[in-house]
Amino acid sequence: MIENADIIDFLQKKGAMELLVEIGEEPKRHTDLREKFLLSSSTLHGRLKRGSQLGLWEQTLKERDDGLSSKVYRLSEKGQEVYDVAADHSVSRYHKTRRDAVRHVRKAEAETLKALSHDDAPWLEEIEPLIEIDRVETQRGLGEFIPDTEES
Repeated sequence: MIENADIIDFLQKKGAMELLVEIGEEPKRHTDLREKFLLSSSTLHGRLKRGSQLGLWEQTLKERDDGLSSKVYRLSEKGQEVYDVAADHSVSRYHKTRRDAVRHVRKAEAETLKALSHDDAPWLEEIEPLIEIDRVETQRGLGEFIPDTEES
């Protein structure tokens, strides 16, 4: 049971619970979290810092396959307690569904604006990356479900 009101307040902030659940599934690098989350870089940095201050996670070194080490965020015992309760309530699944839905909406909006624009419209430079980012994210997500077919 969490008795610290600061932790409860923190977990109610945008992205905080989602961040905890993501780190709980597997230790993550700051870069991995930044790519995955629908938060500004400064908000993500602030949440990571505050979660560390509250003792929900810590930064540790994890050895990579190439023999080098990376700094990763890993749950503390207190963070694991919160993660276990969140897992019982399927929080992770709902956060992933929401992120996917937001990305699909953004892509559909960008494609609508592109379809409404002339080929030489100056704002197309801002719209194209949104469509491309979604394509890359979709391919990355499919990798979890489609086995690698390249021959060794």
